[in-house]
Amino acid sequence: MRRYLIQFFICISFLLSCGKKLPPTSPDRWAPKVLNVQPVDKHHIRIFFSERLDSITPRKLVNYKIVDHERAETTAIIYAERAKKGDEVFITIPMLEEKKYSLLIYHIKDLKGNMMKFAEKGFTPSMERDTVAPLLKSTKPSQMLTSAPLESTIILTFTEPMDTGAVSLDDFMQTNLLLDSVFVWNKTLTELALHYKLEEGKMSKLFILPQLTDLSNNPLAEMRILGLTTNDTIPRNRLNIDIETVDSSLTNAYGFFSLAKSAQLHDVIWADTNLSFSLYFATPDTYFISVIAEHAEDESGMWWGEKTITFYPDTTRSMSDTVAVSFVNRDKLPERLFELYQLMVKHIERKK
Repeated sequence: MRRYLIQFFICISFLLSCGKKLPPTSPDRWAPKVLNVQPVDKHHIRIFFSERLDSITPRKLVNYKIVDHERAETTAIIYAERAKKGDEVFITIPMLEEKKYSLLIYHIKDLKGNMMKFAEKGFTPSMERDTVAPLLKSTKPSQMLTSAPLESTIILTFTEPMDTGAVSLDDFMQTNLLLDSVFVWNKTLTELALHYKLEEGKMSKLFILPQLTDLSNNPLAEMRILGLTTNDTIPRNRLNIDIETVDSSLTNAYGFFSLAKSAQLHDVIWADTNLSFSLYFATPDTYFISVIAEHAEDESGMWWGEKTITFYPDTTRSMSDTVAVSFVNRDKLPERLFELYQLMVKHIERKK
């Protein structure tokens, strides 16, 4: 009988507790912790944290130091980026010897602003080959600059030490802009200074091709186009081009816009899902437009088309036209354009 009474009171207590609201969860007051440090290859280390971090403090280079206790030397890191899921940081380091080091980590915050003041983890660098593609971390000036000096310097900052001996003018394309062939690098080989001269009153562009390589021969993971002009404003004109085809099996379509008078490449544009291009900031002129695309199923040839278009925008500052394409053998394509096209396709595949 006593056992039944005990069970009865337990059931009553359980039913009464079901109607009560749970107390609020305690606010997060705990700082993140470093769980592990994993050397990836000669130039990269992955840091694992106990929780998701904010987007700012993990990227600050001053928050990391590498210490060689045998020689009492400190080495700075080159680049740091928080991984997408938020609880990992990927850092780029200089080439180190195969021995024990300490990684010092300071002032890292979680999503609630709780700061980890300091952590230290020992590691031995991996001697595995670096297979990570370098990134163009920043450019100075930025991608579009008006009132640019007629002669000045462009600064390119990379996430990896670059192979300075392999860089040449062939790694850049220039429109209304002249680059000096003398390249100036900083001590860590991560910053390149390019001296340029613009054509006054014109829209100048510098194409940084995805063929510059780091010390492990990995090419850049992206192409960047910088626009500069000595004018105070940029034209708001737009030339819209639709691809005209009897077959819808086009993929990876690119448009190459050249100035008809000089045959100088003016822009490279990737077609959208509607197989259309839009050339922005176009000054009224005559353009030669070439289109290259792959067949979705047939690898024996390429889609190809070209057309000369005289661009005179209407009152809306825009103009539309079409370029017809047909399926041709690869050897019918202009060699330089096809090489550039292949670079672009590789770049898009890596980004995916």
